[in-house]
Amino acid sequence: MENKHIYTTSFVLLFVSNFFVFIGFEMLLPILPAYLLTINASSVQVGLVTSLFTVGAVCIRPFVGYYLIGNRRKPLAVAACAALMIFTILYPFLQVVWLFLLLRIFHGIAWGGSTTANSTIAVDLIPKKRLGEGMGYFSVSTTVGAIIAPSLGLYIYDSYSFEALIGSSAMISLLAVITLLFIPAPEFEKGEKQPFRFFSMIFEKEAWFPALLAVITTLAFGAILTFLVLFGKQQGLSHIFLFYLINATGATIIRPFTGKWYDRKGPWSIIISSAVLGFLSMIVLSYATNDFHLITAAILFGAGYGTVMPSLQTWAVQKVSKEKSGAANATFFSSFDVGVGISAFTLGILAKWISVGSIFRIVSISFIVVALLVYKDYLQEKKS
Repeated sequence: MENKHIYTTSFVLLFVSNFFVFIGFEMLLPILPAYLLTINASSVQVGLVTSLFTVGAVCIRPFVGYYLIGNRRKPLAVAACAALMIFTILYPFLQVVWLFLLLRIFHGIAWGGSTTANSTIAVDLIPKKRLGEGMGYFSVSTTVGAIIAPSLGLYIYDSYSFEALIGSSAMISLLAVITLLFIPAPEFEKGEKQPFRFFSMIFEKEAWFPALLAVITTLAFGAILTFLVLFGKQQGLSHIFLFYLINATGATIIRPFTGKWYDRKGPWSIIISSAVLGFLSMIVLSYATNDFHLITAAILFGAGYGTVMPSLQTWAVQKVSKEKSGAANATFFSSFDVGVGISAFTLGILAKWISVGSIFRIVSISFIVVALLVYKDYLQEKKS
């Protein structure tokens, strides 16, 4: 008989471990470019810190997704999480720039393996009829972890040292490994494997539509990651941290309701409604001149983007058979990485000619595009 509960011991332990994974990894992101300058790296090499990590993550996910078809998930999750810890420890010992950048590729590989394996285990643990709700809860570990981590990393680096930051990140990664070890190996469905094809595995064919929507939606998130701090300085917003804090809080509070909505009504209405909120959040943010505007934008963004992304991940997984959930998760996370990469590159060029507020208004259109595409899909589904 299928388990009907979401909050099992295994699910809670996986949630905690994934939370530690995201904090341990992402607390390094705002610091590594600055640290690389201290070992005489050029501006081009500093830019490669993010690019090479993305290359490693995107390239490994097809292999991870393929491996997870018909194989146990836990050993790979533990190995990838342990690799994150080991690669983190190595950073202070690499004073040669090209070795440092090479490590970024391997760190990206470990990250791609860990996030894909953890999400696939989550799918195994959640009752099928409550997948939207369960993945919504699970995504809180990624959302909150990713938002807390940069501020925590900056605080440790500014208050202590780079070595203290590395030690803290490694300890948090170790906690993630230990927590994973206590999770009983979840049951999974074995499936017949087709021959491995790299490019087709980057985007699982059956999950292409949610993956495409994830790329488009992530353009707005990439703009927030890249320009929010700069925007705060331009607008005289001294409490920019409020956006991150309220965004995470809002996304967490609304998640139980949106997950149940998804399970009852399907993906269309929840994604369209959330995309509209995401559009409004970027418009409000682009004109923000005080904390009230900032808080309003954060609430809307948390409810909008914070609902669209877990809904798209759930939709991607539901479009494939359960044994291929690893491939679907690999596709989803690769789409996220591609979206952030495209956003950072193209918007970085645009920023030379237009204001950050204008950039936010431009990327707000991505939410409208998503809403229109989903509505078109709904009409096609209704007709068929």
